[in-house]
Amino acid sequence: MAALGIGLVLLFTSAVQGAAPDVSGVSGWKNPLLNGAVLQVPFQLAAFPLDTFKTRLQIPFGAPGAYQASEKAFAVRRVNARQPPFWSGVGASSLSQLPTFFLVYSTFEAVRNKLEKKFPEANKVAIDVGASMVGSLVGSVWSTPCEVVKCTFQSGMYTASLKSAVRAIQKEAGMRGFFQGYTSQLCRDLPFYSIMFATYEAMHDTYRSKFLTSKDKKGRVVKVDDTQDLANVAIGFCAGAFSGLITNPLDVAR
Repeated sequence: MAALGIGLVLLFTSAVQGAAPDVSGVSGWKNPLLNGAVLQVPFQLAAFPLDTFKTRLQIPFGAPGAYQASEKAFAVRRVNARQPPFWSGVGASSLSQLPTFFLVYSTFEAVRNKLEKKFPEANKVAIDVGASMVGSLVGSVWSTPCEVVKCTFQSGMYTASLKSAVRAIQKEAGMRGFFQGYTSQLCRDLPFYSIMFATYEAMHDTYRSKFLTSKDKKGRVVKVDDTQDLANVAIGFCAGAFSGLITNPLDVAR
């Protein structure tokens, strides 16, 4: 689902020649990062049943460890994963989506701008990887508690209200309970965002070079067209999907 996120934010940033958009002094609905954050929420929520299905497939049920790896156990998980309700935990997910998205991408843009100014000769992909790590660290502070609550609903641990689930976790483990698996989530998010942003930059540069760059007879660049909105979304989606594929084992561990 993060694939939709990067596609949407890049739809509004429309970066020229891979440069970071200047959003300084831009506020309200004219801010491209805010627009991207707001618009990605309904897409994420629409895909929530798929996230529920994925989570149930990943979570082992109460059975011996040796049995969990068997084909029969996976078959049971697939059957259980298809049983309703599919929207349990959507409240926690709603509270997580917009703030996390905005924290990650706004931090990414701010750090990338500073790094580009301080190290103008540095590799662009390396700068993106570093900025994405800082962004994911900042975003995880908000997303982890929401993710914990969401997963407890999806796995069937709690079926009552969001408020009762929060109280139950607080009573059982205190504030530490909301950060269960925090290290595992960082181990997933850091490489996820790093791979996603680096892949996007590589694909975006390749696309511009092959399809949007005009050269004269001597091979000199005379014109570089802007990337179309649809192409930005498609490249962002592919980058997010590729990153999700690579980091899926880490998501299972989380």
